[in-house]
Amino acid sequence: MSYHGSAWNKWDLHVHTPASIQHSYGGAEDVWERFLLDLEKLPPEFKVIGINDYIFLDGYKRVRDEKNHGRLPNIELLLPVVELRLDKFGGSGTQLKRVNFHVIFSDELSADVIQHQFLSALQQSYQLSPEYDHFRANWGAVPTRDSVAELGRLIIESVPVDKRRDFGPPLFEGFSNLCFPFSAVQSALDKPLFKDKFITAVGRAEWAEVKWDDNTIA
Repeated sequence: MSYHGSAWNKWDLHVHTPASIQHSYGGAEDVWERFLLDLEKLPPEFKVIGINDYIFLDGYKRVRDEKNHGRLPNIELLLPVVELRLDKFGGSGTQLKRVNFHVIFSDELSADVIQHQFLSALQQSYQLSPEYDHFRANWGAVPTRDSVAELGRLIIESVPVDKRRDFGPPLFEGFSNLCFPFSAVQSALDKPLFKDKFITAVGRAEWAEVKWDDNTIA
């Protein structure tokens, strides 16, 4: 009988796809093929990938479908990850930023279940950045890819023309000014079907920016 010691694999749980709200893959026609090839060329110790396209699951569905059809044979496990901005701030002093909160779901949960039972439960709980909260009356939509882009368009068009170059694409600006109460996220996850099927995380860079002193520890 032969014995093997511990097997150490690498996991990357923060991989954005060309379907992400923000990514750096460009807009070429073969962008998805290049993305998949890059994953297939990863060093052999990479075995688990978390697909994280913010509040939408299109990229995860695409990658999972590609794997089901024979792509990514080197990746043993794909996990759906939802990243959203909370109503909480990290940092200190004048360097405050919204906390990006990550929910890493088990692959035992389908994308449809996550969409309908988690993301849909948050739809009525969203908040807008204070300076753009007056758009709620004109926007007030359920957050979808199209509606979030429309929110971004309203935000960009509200500033002087010479300042608009400082903004990103409408979809990104809409998402950047959309946040969710932490209590609503906790409530949406507090369902029997999610029990023991998710973990939550905050990005390392954001965590490092939190200053644990008397003024900001709360």
